[in-house]
Amino acid sequence: MHIEHSDFCLRSISREDADAYYEIYSHPEVAKYDDYKPITREDLVIDMARIALYTPASVYRELAVATTMDNKMIGVLTLDKKRRYVYLGYHFHPAYQGKGYAVRSVRALLESFTPQDRQLLRLVSHPENRASLALAQKVGFVFVAKRYLKGVMEAVYRFDEEQWTCQAVARQF
Repeated sequence: MHIEHSDFCLRSISREDADAYYEIYSHPEVAKYDDYKPITREDLVIDMARIALYTPASVYRELAVATTMDNKMIGVLTLDKKRRYVYLGYHFHPAYQGKGYAVRSVRALLESFTPQDRQLLRLVSHPENRASLALAQKVGFVFVAKRYLKGVMEAVYRFDEEQWTCQAVARQF
């Protein structure tokens, strides 16, 4: 998958992204609301080997969000196919948070899906992660419920095509 945008692209992660991947996932701020600890260099080796095996049919995939100017990976979008749903996730280096990259890259990804595929999407976030919850609503997700998974409270959102359509119309004006 490769999606071009004016100032970023969504693409596969490559070996050349290892340092940027490490910068993102080793940052304590990125792991703050997630279920993992910041990665180590040893973890990076394992993660990059796993990423090298991804195919378009993989049940779990990570896509790089990279700047068009220098092709530097600044964030990662994840798709995790489960039995009934596909869970969407996103992580961005703090230096690129608050600049609109997350919202715009998630929208670009959603635009590449069919309406039927979008209906399978779910998004899960820590209920105190205000930025993530705001992003979910900005791109057409609606709150479903809170749940505990592995002892951690999560807010669950489902994609809503009506919200998506209304937001798309509003973006045109």
